[in-house]
Parts: sequence; structure tokens; C-alpha cells
Amino acid sequence: MQTLKDKPNSFRFGALLILVIAGIAYLPLASQLGYLNDDWYLMYDMQVKGPEFFREIFGVDRPGRALAMIPLFSLFGFDPLGYHLSAFLFRAFGGVFIFWTMRMLWEQRGFFALTTGLLFAIYPGFLSMPNAIDYQSHILGLFLATLSTALTVRAVLTTDRAKKILLIAASILAGWGYLSQMEYFIGIEVFRFACIMVLMGRGEGGTFRVKALRIVRVSLPFLFIAAGFLVWRLFFFESERRATDVGLQVSQIFTDPLTALWQLNYLIQDFFTVTLAAWTLPLYQLAFPMRLKDMAAAILWAAVAVAALGAGIRLGGEKSSGAESTSSPGTMREILFISLLGMAGGLIPVILVNRHVTLPDYSRYSLIASVGGVMALAALIEEISKRKTQMVALGVLTAVAVMTHYGNAIRSVDETQATRNFWRQVAWRAPMIKEGVTLIAMYPGSPLSEDYFIWGPANFIYYPEAQSENPVVIKLPAAVLDGNTVTQITTDGGVETPLRRGNYLERDFGNVLVMVQSGANSCVRIINGESPELNSFDDGRIAAVAPYSKLDAVVTEGESPVVPAEIFGAEPERGWCYAYQRADLARQRGDWDSVTTLLAEALDKGYYPNDPLEWIPFMQAYAAQGDVDKMRDMTKLILLDKYLRLQVCNSMKRLAERETLSAEVNELITKKICE
Repeated sequence: MQTLKDKPNSFRFGALLILVIAGIAYLPLASQLGYLNDDWYLMYDMQVKGPEFFREIFGVDRPGRALAMIPLFSLFGFDPLGYHLSAFLFRAFGGVFIFWTMRMLWEQRGFFALTTGLLFAIYPGFLSMPNAIDYQSHILGLFLATLSTALTVRAVLTTDRAKKILLIAASILAGWGYLSQMEYFIGIEVFRFACIMVLMGRGEGGTFRVKALRIVRVSLPFLFIAAGFLVWRLFFFESERRATDVGLQVSQIFTDPLTALWQLNYLIQDFFTVTLAAWTLPLYQLAFPMRLKDMAAAILWAAVAVAALGAGIRLGGEKSSGAESTSSPGTMREILFISLLGMAGGLIPVILVNRHVTLPDYSRYSLIASVGGVMALAALIEEISKRKTQMVALGVLTAVAVMTHYGNAIRSVDETQATRNFWRQVAWRAPMIKEGVTLIAMYPGSPLSEDYFIWGPANFIYYPEAQSENPVVIKLPAAVLDGNTVTQITTDGGVETPLRRGNYLERDFGNVLVMVQSGANSCVRIINGESPELNSFDDGRIAAVAPYSKLDAVVTEGESPVVPAEIFGAEPERGWCYAYQRADLARQRGDWDSVTTLLAEALDKGYYPNDPLEWIPFMQAYAAQGDVDKMRDMTKLILLDKYLRLQVCNSMKRLAERETLSAEVNELITKKICE
């Protein structure tokens, strides 16, 4: 059987094939992805402080990350696309380096090497690629880790002394590079030494003792990677984060014996997660729930990837006709030895610091272990006796990975658009928000797990001015609306002053502004605590804190703020929600004529609300103007929904307390709306 290695330039051809298929997996929606999650605070800090502030941000736990992010920010600035492209290249070339490593370890197993490199590059168990700014260091660290191990294998196999020294030095530098980005990637060292053990253990000659001494001798230079890092980490650097304090986390094993049992349990779980669940669970979670048009696109991209794979392997030298597998027991033992040690090495450092792999939220912890996981899968595929069946198996895994990544990207695109749309509407509604108010927000369909998911975009819009002092003062702080926040707001819980990664907040729970968007097709509502307008779709926590929302934090004078398109995308169509936000602002100003004018303009253009609650500002305007006929027409739209009718009744009653309404209007409110 002719293998991929028998073809001239087959390594370059295989590397190109990995890059092409990885591009199909990761790039179709890259231009539509924006800032996600931790990206917001990182980029806001760049806005007000500049790239040198990365040293302050990462100095508490991983100072080496600044060395990567400073030049990357100098290259790409605030444009998210550049970070997505660089993350793709780092990720794809990591697969190329694994391909290279496998080829060097088993020269005659070109198909196995290509399969391993490809599956590693498109591994569907890592789902943070769309979070490209914050996870740039993870992906760069993986790139350097795989490069370092490939250089190690090359150095061991090289007989030329000068080249060997250069390769060893390059491997050590790349090793320190990856550890500077992510310390828990140190598990790749187990994979490195497993490769050395396999290479040095081959051959019939020599006793066990001789081979063991040879392994130790060859391994000695590469011990500088882990040893040098650990000496610095344990004795010279003091981490301010418990999660990255190695000594503190490991000491828990000795203080609580049950901890070790739990860690063993997690290790067993994570073996299954890395090898099996990674290829099934994310597909179920992310691809299957897609809209029909998105599912069709995902299937199309998967088909393109499988077609490219088949054509590439045929052109690269693999015949599609049936052929017996040539695996030998010795080769299979070597592969499984490295695979199992690689997975254990990748998982144990994660588990020792009280973490483990869960999908999709903590998929990053599978990265190093995935090297061993894909090796096991590639070995199983190659054990299939028929070449066509091998290709079918590899094609299915490729399709699964491409569809998973497409579904993951769709979710991230939706989150990007939802966040951008939310803050575009806020900018239409609020010319300025007073400094010091604590923002409480709820996006449609996007869980908010950190406060900077809110204050990041808010401060980009309202307080983008440079700051000269450290720490960065967040002028519009925020809080995630969980049970504790509800309690603090409803009991006037006072002020919190967290300082995290160089950002200082003063959260005043007696001075909050609540914003909510019930669904993707509804408009953002900035809640007036004196007269909350809620619908049946609003979260119960919103209903609990709505009466405490201080609408006077919205400054009504002035024009809408400038919203940077590079960060928030192009301004969306000024449809119904634009009319609603401008009308709500006019209502706050008491300019009732502008409210009704905005409604007339919107209706003339064919714009109508998806949420009937959004009729309230216009009904109030007609009430203030004494237009009973228009009020009657609008009343028909809300009578069938009891909850909505109650909201309208309460809003109109409060309007009557503030405004002088005609007797006819008051009668309509009493007898038709509130009866």
C-alpha cells in the first residue's frame, strides 16, 4: 500500500490539507464574530489605558500573557477579525505540528499521522475559539507546546551535533513560551517524555537498565523546560489567584483525603469526555438546536470538508481501494502508551487545581489531553481493515467536528448580534448615563455570568476617555442579576468595591438602573422604578428589582453618543425599536408631541411592535394630549392579555397622578382599561 509519505513533498501536502479543512471548520462565520465574554473588559482597558496595561491585567497570575497580547494588539487593535484569524492560524498549525510529530515517530504510518494531526486541529471538544481575544493565549500556548514537542522529537532523531543543539535550544524556548501563557499546559511534558521513551526503547539490543539510562540521558536537556518554570513559579512568583496557586491547590490533597478520591473520579470522567463525549455532546448541544437554514449551511460545509479530505488523501497518495491494515502489535503498543500518558498528563494538572473538563463551559481543559485522545481515535480508525471503511470513519468524525464548530460559531454570532443590538438601542434611548450608577441588565437568551459583560460595552459608549492613573476606574459599574444581587438591591445592601485585574468598581446597590430585553424581537426597556413596565416574559428577578431602578440616572439632554462601529458593528436599521427608544426618551422629557410624531412616522414606514407592552408610551402621549379616540383604538390591542392590561392600567394611573388629564381620558382609564 502506498502511503502519504511515499509521495514527494507529502508533508507539505498533508499540512496544506489540515489547514484547508481547519479553515472550513473555523472561518465561515469569522467576520461576523465580535467581542464575547472576557474580551469586553480587556478591550475596554485598552481603550482607556493602552496595550502596556496588559502587564497590570495579567500580572496577578500569568504575566507572560502580556508578552503575547501587547504585540497582537499593536497589530490588530480593536478589530476582532484579526484575532480570529490569528487564533485560527495558531490552532491549525498546532495540528500541523502534531502531524509532523506523528510522522517522525512512525515513518511508515502516513495515514495515521495525517488523521491524528487533522483530528487534533478540528477537535470539537474545544469550544472557545469564537472568544478569540481572551483565548488567544490558550491557543498560542497550544501552538508553542506542540511546536516544542515536535522540535524535541526532531532533536532526538537528528545525528548532526550542531543541529541537535539548535533544535534542543529552540524546543526549550518554545516550552518556556507555552508555559508563560498557560501553566496548566505543563501536562504536555508527559507527552514529550513518552515520545522520548518510545524512541529510545526501540531496538533489540540493550538491557532494560541500558535503555532506561539512555532515556534519562536524552531527556535531561528537556527537563529544563518544566524545572525552570516550576522553580520560578513556586519560589519567585506569587500568584494572587487561588486557582493558579499551585502549592495551595496541591496541599488540599493532604488536608482532605476525600479530595484525592474526587480527583480520581474526575480523572476517569474526563478520559471519557476527551475521547468520546467531545465528539457527541457538543454536536447535540450546539449543532442540533440550530435553525433549519443554519443546519443546512452546516451540512454543506461538512460535505465540503469531507470532499476536500477525500480528494486530498487521493492526491496525496492514499488509495481508496480496500487494503489491509499494516499495524503491528509493537506499533499499537507504542501508540496506546503515548496516547494514555498524554491524556493523563493533560488532565492531572487540571484536576490538581480543582478543575475538570465539562462541556461546553470548561472545554479549554481538554486541550492538552486531546492530543492523546485523537491519537487513540486515529489508531482505532487505522485498525479498520478496509480502506473505504477507514475513510468513512474519518469522514464522519470530520463532518461532526465541522458541524459542531459551525453550531458553536452560530451561537457566538447570535450572542454578538444580541449584545450589539442591545447597546445600540441603549445609545438611542440614553444620551448619557450618570457616572456611578450601577447597571443591572438582562440580554435576550444570553446568560450573563460576569459583571463586565455589562459594564464593558456600557463604558465603551459612555466613558471611553483615556485614564492616566491605576487602577482603571469603571465609571458605570454593573452587577450580575443573581439571587444575591436581588437581595442586596431590595434590602439596600450598600456599596461593594471589588478590584480585579486592574479594574476598580464601586457598586452602589441603592443606586441602580435596570435594563431588560425580553426577547430578540422586542425592544430594550430602561425601567422607571416609579412606574415599572413589565411583561409576562420578564425574568422574576427583574420584577423584584424593577421598583428600585433610578430612571433619573439617564441624562435626557444632548444627542445620542457616538457608538464605535469597529466594536459594535454598523448601526442597524432604524425600525420600530428606534422609534420606541426615541419616543421613550421624549416621554422622559415630557415632550408628548414628539412621542406621537415618532409613532406616526414609524407606522407610515410599516413598523409595528412585536411586544404589545411597547404601545404604552404612545398611549400615555395620547392621554396627555386628550385624544380619546386614539386611546380607544390602542386599548383594543391590549385587552386580551390580562397581565399586559394590568401593566397598562398601572402605568396610566401613575400618569394621571403626574399629569392633568381630561375627564374623558380619566373615565376611559377607569372604565375600559382598569375595570
